[in-house]
Amino acid sequence: MGWRSFAGARSAPSVDKAASVASPAVRLDPVADRGRWTQGSIGTTVQGRQIVRWDSRSRGATRHVTVVSGMHGNERITYPLAEAFLHTARPADMNVTIIPSLNPDGWAANTRRNARGVDLNRNFPWLWSSSKDSSGPGPGSELETQAAMNLLQTERPDLVIWIHQPLDYVAPVADCPIQYAELWANAAGIQVRPAVSHLGGGESWSARTAGLRSMLVEVTSWSTAQSLVDDHVRGFTALLPHVSVHRSK
Repeated sequence: MGWRSFAGARSAPSVDKAASVASPAVRLDPVADRGRWTQGSIGTTVQGRQIVRWDSRSRGATRHVTVVSGMHGNERITYPLAEAFLHTARPADMNVTIIPSLNPDGWAANTRRNARGVDLNRNFPWLWSSSKDSSGPGPGSELETQAAMNLLQTERPDLVIWIHQPLDYVAPVADCPIQYAELWANAAGIQVRPAVSHLGGGESWSARTAGLRSMLVEVTSWSTAQSLVDDHVRGFTALLPHVSVHRSK
């Protein structure tokens, strides 16, 4: 897919005002300060919507973090939070990839599932179960699931952050360092919950099958309040400088 210069996405509803946080005490990428990213696509949905990706693409980057947001279309803070991440400072040696909405059909309909009635977070091929009525006809059956799997298996980022709502915790999955979750949780003011896994879950698949360090962030409540966005922007900003290169895969 072609890439184009991108500054400040506004293709979905946002919260009341832009997030504002202090920059961390690390060397920052000047491109981040201008809010300029590239926009591309990782695939299309059944209804033909693009599954958009935003990339910082820092020159000479040695570290890579990917954020997957908006898997459930009724979790309405997830897209605005992903959008707010565009306006935060990041380490100069880090590329950041953001999928603001893995389920744009569900987002458009304000429903949890995709256009085929499948819960994408029960469709990934890790302990997939046909007993779940929304898990799909088979593991990895959905275009959105396949697009996310292809992206992560091809690019193999050093950390994958999955954003959800409303359960109020941060969880390091499998061998992800608990310090990552603690950094985010302390900055955002929420709890750390260890040993999380979901049958067919994206974070469980990426950690336990794909061998990628993965972290699940559950924003508190169903609110879309700006204060919650600010809390988790602080968490994201606090974590990034500490993410190390992970090549034991």
